[in-house]
Amino acid sequence: MYLDSFDPARVALAAPLQARRTLSGDFLIISQDDGVGFIADACIHVLRSANRLLERDSYGWTHLRAADLDHADGPLCGPDQTLVLIGGTDRAWLPRGTQLRVLRTAIRSARRVCVVGAAVFVPLAAGVLSAKRLSVHPAFQPGVSEVGGAVELHPGATCHHNAISSATGPAAAMRMMVELVGARDGDFTSTTLARDLGLSEPEEACGTGEHWRFQRMAQGDEVIVTALRIMEEHLEDTLSVAQIADILGVSPRKLERGFSDRLGRSPLKVYRDLRLDRAHRLLAQTAMPLGEVSVACGFSNVTLMKRWFHRKYGQLPAEIRQHAFAGGA
Repeated sequence: MYLDSFDPARVALAAPLQARRTLSGDFLIISQDDGVGFIADACIHVLRSANRLLERDSYGWTHLRAADLDHADGPLCGPDQTLVLIGGTDRAWLPRGTQLRVLRTAIRSARRVCVVGAAVFVPLAAGVLSAKRLSVHPAFQPGVSEVGGAVELHPGATCHHNAISSATGPAAAMRMMVELVGARDGDFTSTTLARDLGLSEPEEACGTGEHWRFQRMAQGDEVIVTALRIMEEHLEDTLSVAQIADILGVSPRKLERGFSDRLGRSPLKVYRDLRLDRAHRLLAQTAMPLGEVSVACGFSNVTLMKRWFHRKYGQLPAEIRQHAFAGGA
């Protein structure tokens, strides 16, 4: 097993390349039984949401049940994978026979092992526990204290110690996965992901999906970050590049160069993408007439909005409206 100290409190300070060396984006998830399948689905949802926010397939996963291990042919987990063992909160997961042998090999091979709920007993039963600090569900704390000997019970819902991450139950499992994503892709990504999943309170003006994406790309450049915030605050009354540069106290040329370097596109294109993102949300979530949507998003007329909308999304506004939350009304 790859031994690595991981502290989510240091996520913001971790260099991305270093994080990628110590944490794998390839997950093998094994559930105790069908009753905890919803926890596995929640963990997979975190990874799927991370891919969507990052706009690339950074994370992959395979999901198995413990019963599938009885017919395992060869090693399940490789040294470049993260193994996630998901147990419930009703009864201890105590594998035996073939399952125990397969799980012992998988734990020894994995780069990192994550245990949820009753799965905390699996590395104990396999005799391959490398961590001495674990987050354990209250129902299992007496058993872990008795079997685990010198294991320290971490008071938090999640814990990352040496090469093992642990979570007390279903909700904590999602938070654990978010913390792993943050250690690999940065604090800004984990914060955005937590908000997107409803795991943290939304900020008063946390922006749209496009805004989050551009803010992540602009991290470290305060001028670009501030320019994005100004754009988000002025989607209806669209400002010119010169006006934004004047507010920031920089030249338009410097602003354009900064956008090109950090975001790979011009300020005008970024501004238009932010306005189109708002248009998409209004079309999908409200019954607001197209004319009002175009005005609310800073377009001079509906025809112009339709043209750019189709170029960006490959669909016309009317097609989005057909599936709108309020469209049927």
